[in-house]
Amino acid sequence: MKKQNDTLFKIGEITKILGITRKTILGYEEMGLLTPALKDAHSGYRYYTADNMTQMRSIRSLQTLGLSLTEIREYYYDSKNLDCHLAHLMELRASLDRNIQLLQVRAAKEGDFSIHPVRLPQQVCFCHKYQCKDVKEASDKLRDTYIAAARTGKMSMEARMFTIRVGNPEKGLDLMCCIPMENTFTGEERIEFPETPALCIYYRGAYEGIGRVIAVLNEHMETNQIQAAGAFRSIYLEGPPSRGANTSDYITQIAVPILNL
Repeated sequence: MKKQNDTLFKIGEITKILGITRKTILGYEEMGLLTPALKDAHSGYRYYTADNMTQMRSIRSLQTLGLSLTEIREYYYDSKNLDCHLAHLMELRASLDRNIQLLQVRAAKEGDFSIHPVRLPQQVCFCHKYQCKDVKEASDKLRDTYIAAARTGKMSMEARMFTIRVGNPEKGLDLMCCIPMENTFTGEERIEFPETPALCIYYRGAYEGIGRVIAVLNEHMETNQIQAAGAFRSIYLEGPPSRGANTSDYITQIAVPILNL
């Protein structure tokens, strides 16, 4: 069977134009995401239109965002649960934004104390308070809290864990360790933090230097008459799990909620 006209494309042409494999295209068909414009009953040759190519590009874009083929099929054809699909896409966008932010932070040089206005998201967290004698003990307590939160089966897979300084830093290292959870978590350790404006510094370096970063933020707020609306948070973006003992590569977002920008 020959192509009916020049508006149709063979599967081999599609693979070259879009840079995807024949197996991928057939997989889209098997999932009900794609139907060729023509299919030769004798040879099995498939022919596709420009609209088919647009479909394939859209599917690839959604896969790039992290959706499975099953989720993409639901996204296209399940009109009863559009709110759920929208919420999922919003989560994926937030994750992408965080990764972009992290790449920007990695590009920053050690000793850069630039201050950024941000919004800290609403979060439900699994929280424990501890009195720690030093950074080593604080790290151990944070790990213990993480393990306890993980065992609930409700831990968030997206947001980053953080600590809050709840006491006088001159009298010791009193911290509340906070592990982000799914909103459905209802344990006694549950604390919900509202969305809030904040100022932050993306600090690269060992945890022992966080006090100096807090001092820079305090000085900035005093100079500009900005009032804090909560305690300082240390949000751990990169640390021992990914950087091992290379403390100069640790990245921590030091943030303070504020009443006004």
